[in-house]
Amino acid sequence: MPFVSGSYQSPKLELRAIGPREVGVFATRAVRKGEILTISGGVVLSYREVKELPRRLQRLCFHIEHGFYLVPPRGRKVAMGFYMNHSCAPNAGDLNGASALTAIALRPIRKGEEVTCDYRTVADPDDRRYRPLLKFRCRCEAKNCGGVIRA
Repeated sequence: MPFVSGSYQSPKLELRAIGPREVGVFATRAVRKGEILTISGGVVLSYREVKELPRRLQRLCFHIEHGFYLVPPRGRKVAMGFYMNHSCAPNAGDLNGASALTAIALRPIRKGEEVTCDYRTVADPDDRRYRPLLKFRCRCEAKNCGGVIRA
């Protein structure tokens, strides 16, 4: 189903459990470089409003720009774009910050491969209103791994 709660998600993607309390987005078929994977829709909230949400919802929010965050719509199914996990060597993302809401394949993605994005790209050093919601130790094991990630 390509549209969920105001978001687009490629029919080549599915959610899978990757641990007892964690899910990830996986390719069900091969994906070509440049294909649109997700376009996220939702509710735009300020940092203060996001911090008032339950922690489980805060984990799904991401910074758009100017101190505002995209939040999954309440009471509706959460689209896959909100569940993409972090990697310091991602296979999905935007085009150099040109589109915070769209994730495209940055390289070919194999069937069965987890689709990941780099959470660090949301941090604009010139945006003084940006504040990270998450802080965690990265487990991606990429050569360029950032260690502790703030996003």
